[in-house]
Amino acid sequence: MKTFEVFTEKKRTENAILISAFVDEVGKEETFFVPLSKLEIQGEKLLIDNDFWNSKLMEIKDPAPQKMITMLSALYDKGEKSTKVAVKARLKSFDKVNDIWLFLPNSKIATVEDITEVEDEPQFKITLPEWVYNSALKSALEYQLTNFWNKDIAEHQKYTVEDFTIIEN
Repeated sequence: MKTFEVFTEKKRTENAILISAFVDEVGKEETFFVPLSKLEIQGEKLLIDNDFWNSKLMEIKDPAPQKMITMLSALYDKGEKSTKVAVKARLKSFDKVNDIWLFLPNSKIATVEDITEVEDEPQFKITLPEWVYNSALKSALEYQLTNFWNKDIAEHQKYTVEDFTIIEN
């Protein structure tokens, strides 16, 4: 069993814990998920199954490259911790195209390029990990559905995230 004397539990789900701990083998603090079935917490110590730890350590030492995407947005409003951008989306059979605001963590945005060609119509090219974009998009669409589109609608008539079509710029 791999033992961590000092660790921080960042988040807990039904099946796993997000742990932050100093990993001696790489000489730095790392954050990683451990399935609940592969760990034991004994007092202040965290014990991780050896087989799981060996594969997790390989992943930490040689991480898979993140799949990046580039999106276009007419909005780029950088805040202290996150940036507000917009994507255009159409809900099912409606003709109207809506701007959906996404909030992207500043720390996950790889590059931003201002590609404005017409002064009145700003355009920004933003590169970020695909999973960050997908997560932010899903959250934003669920917010729209809960607070606007599905308000006061019978359960069997409610829209889902899949009923949106993202309009590419």
